[in-house]
Amino acid sequence: MAFTEYEVKYRNIKVKISDGTIITGQVNILTFTRLSEYLKQSNDKFIVVTETGDSEQKKATLINKEHIIWADTWE
Repeated sequence: MAFTEYEVKYRNIKVKISDGTIITGQVNILTFTRLSEYLKQSNDKFIVVTETGDSEQKKATLINKEHIIWADTWE
């Protein structure tokens, strides 16, 4: 079985969604340079926000991009 290689480029993210919930974690912006490019230009309907930290088991939250009110990133 052949595996497809893909670029992993994590950015810290804080997202507010339409129900008022604020979610903090990391998102893989793939081949995009900036988070805003990823959110606007990616064909994915959902983004995956994972917990930060060194744990082997991290929670992941799927967020529908249509429900994002704002998103912020930092180094």
